[in-house]
Amino acid sequence: MEDILYVKVEQNIPVSKRNLKLKDVATLYSVNKTMVQKLDKEPFYTLPNDGQKLTMFTITKVYETIHKVYPDVTIENLGELDFIVEYEEGKKPGKVWEYVKTIMVAAVIFFGSAFTIMTFNEDVNVSSVFGKVYQMVTGQLQTGGGVLEISYAIGLPIGIIVFYNHFKRRDIKNDPTPIQVEMRTYEEQMNKAMLKSASREGKTIDVN
Repeated sequence: MEDILYVKVEQNIPVSKRNLKLKDVATLYSVNKTMVQKLDKEPFYTLPNDGQKLTMFTITKVYETIHKVYPDVTIENLGELDFIVEYEEGKKPGKVWEYVKTIMVAAVIFFGSAFTIMTFNEDVNVSSVFGKVYQMVTGQLQTGGGVLEISYAIGLPIGIIVFYNHFKRRDIKNDPTPIQVEMRTYEEQMNKAMLKSASREGKTIDVN
């Protein structure tokens, strides 16, 4: 009976090393366990050491690697036709930095929620809210624009930029929130756009 090899590749694959083996980019399954174990250790590709973090591949590059070892095996693809390998440094952030980020996020949520509630109660009158906060902190009436307005004008666009560019693969154990769903949708669309752009420019790595 002819062996069938099932191959599944995700759309975006984060890696922390440049010398990739087949198991680093693809999940393989077959009743022939010996074949799978051998292919898992097969070298796939060496990422260039030029600072490039994203490398685009076609599934035929995976087929080529498999057929070099088993020319007659039948392959069934269960995953993507094109995929991105994203190189990330293998360094883990220190605990102190994790605590700092947690405190920063908690502070942003706290003050952001307070600002939202106050503007809601003032019928979205931001100027009135800033005036009352200024008077409560300094004890003086605000005359003209001040540090609050400047901080708001700078922080709003920075927050939008940071939010819409913060996409990192995470394991979601519970039901995703609506914002997580939107982020995953955006991530998928972004990956597809990059793959199509790389294909048109001839930058996708295919069979030799």
